[in-house]
Amino acid sequence: MTIRITDGMRYEATIRNLFVANTNYGEAMTRLASQKRINRISDDPLGVSQVLTLKQANADVGLYSDNIGQTNSWLAETESKLNSAMDLLVRASELAVSQASATANASSRKIASREVDVLLDGLLSLANAKLGDRYLFAGTRTDTEPFRRDYTAAAVDGPYAAPENTYQGTVTKGGTYTGTENRTFVVKIVKGGDEGEATYQVSRDGGKTWSAESAAGDLQNTVDLGDGVTLDFSAGEFGAGDIFRIEAYAAGYYRGNAEELRVAVGKNASTPYGVTGAAAFTAQGGGEVEVFQVLNDLKKALEDNDAQGVADQIDKLKAAQDQVSLAVSRCGVRANRLEIARNNLKDLETSLAQRISDLEDADIAELSVKFSAKEAALQASYLVATRLQNASILNFFD
Repeated sequence: MTIRITDGMRYEATIRNLFVANTNYGEAMTRLASQKRINRISDDPLGVSQVLTLKQANADVGLYSDNIGQTNSWLAETESKLNSAMDLLVRASELAVSQASATANASSRKIASREVDVLLDGLLSLANAKLGDRYLFAGTRTDTEPFRRDYTAAAVDGPYAAPENTYQGTVTKGGTYTGTENRTFVVKIVKGGDEGEATYQVSRDGGKTWSAESAAGDLQNTVDLGDGVTLDFSAGEFGAGDIFRIEAYAAGYYRGNAEELRVAVGKNASTPYGVTGAAAFTAQGGGEVEVFQVLNDLKKALEDNDAQGVADQIDKLKAAQDQVSLAVSRCGVRANRLEIARNNLKDLETSLAQRISDLEDADIAELSVKFSAKEAALQASYLVATRLQNASILNFFD
């Protein structure tokens, strides 16, 4: 069977080949201009998916590094304030030693008491220091001034209802707080309904952990939060998820909490930074003494010309110095830990960037060779098309 190749078929084949050569040339030019192997999803769908995943991971690593960087100034300021507090305590110890001796008298102790009063003001200023609008030593209550100059009795603030709560009834607190550290109590409604149907849970640590769910109808009775604090709810309709908070403060000088600020250093990973006022200046956070109490007792003993009372504070002042010194050391340890984490993140960021480059970037030398080949193919296609256009049977007649 004879196959006849018509002029139309030749023209169609030439145009088709010219289109393919032009497309290949355009793609090669795009890759050479962008220096990227992948410029659109169709270039490598699986590679695009991998690149997007790696870029998101790289962005997360950058965010973690930035978070760690922001803690540097916090740690530096915290350490500076603690060192200044140490200087004040050293001076208080010098006064206590000198005024507990037999050479001191009522007049010298009176003068020393005035200096201790100044030291108290200085310590209060340091303990209530801020970085920006956040208190350094308030724990996670960074918007609360952490220390008072004078001893205060145990207190309970609130209750505070969340703005989005459904319940519109009255909540009344009761009892006297007997705890030894500051706490945030939270009551959360689990099952909604009226007071005979609704159930609740209680948290004693600001919502980190919760008690077992109560029985239906328990809201008709007084809710015992623990440590002497209670709540009473009037009749009303509760919504699931309604929240009520109570801030409880132990007797003493501190109004922050013992919860440490934490910074994210990886997915589902965080580390503490800074130091709470509870740990540095009170007996709540594992310390031995209430630093403000020691200075107040020293001041009173000096005012009363009580040599034994002054002597009794010497060991306590030493314990206070050790307590603050430990807090300074903790700042250094945490700064080192965060620097190690930051360096590890930088290494990971470099590794991810290399993996992205391996997937996404083109081999310029190889691409240049391919581009030259595509260009030659396109030029050849144009040449064939030109000759085909000029081909005619008339060219063979004399």
